[in-house]
Amino acid sequence: MKNFYNAFTLAEVLITLAVIGIATMLTLPTISVHYQKKTQIAGLQRIYTQMANSVRLLMVDERVKSLFDSYLVQTSSDSVEDTAGQFLHKYFKIAKDCGADPTDCFAPSYTNLEGGAVTVPDENVYCVMVANGASVCVEPLNDQYKISGTVIVDVNGYAKPNISGRDLFMFHIYGDGFVGDRGGWWKDVDYCKSSTYGFGCFNRVVNSDWNMDY
Repeated sequence: MKNFYNAFTLAEVLITLAVIGIATMLTLPTISVHYQKKTQIAGLQRIYTQMANSVRLLMVDERVKSLFDSYLVQTSSDSVEDTAGQFLHKYFKIAKDCGADPTDCFAPSYTNLEGGAVTVPDENVYCVMVANGASVCVEPLNDQYKISGTVIVDVNGYAKPNISGRDLFMFHIYGDGFVGDRGGWWKDVDYCKSSTYGFGCFNRVVNSDWNMDY
């Protein structure tokens, strides 16, 4: 009788261990994805806060109420180096300067959340890799058409997943100093998933209290 109960107890232990093992295998991918999202959001929030603070400092330093009166606006005679380049060099700690070519600061290829190919724009942008490992491109505001500036950021540089809406995002710098997006694209999750550079996804993250609900 004693041997029977010992064997029965051992069987129970083995079954319990098997159940725990299966449960762990099923939950680990979910935990991993959740952790990755939190890490990517933290990186996005960090670079966004730094960008917003830098824009405010620029306006104070230049004593302007509109960025269209600052050097971050590009006229026909200004270069991207004199505008976005000057801004990044003054307010960010730069680990790598890629200038007008984002190739060396960003991963060689990206996709959107639906698997479509995405290419980081290489026209009229100034790109750097900052000290915390994020890659940043800034397009200056346009004086002629009064167009807002653009920020494209990969929150973890070369590292994967290299997917727009996960670690690649885009938002804007407006003339009144507001940094972010004022459009309503974020309300359509399908737009976020199919957009380039994570456009629309940024606002969705912000309006979801800094969560990736997609």
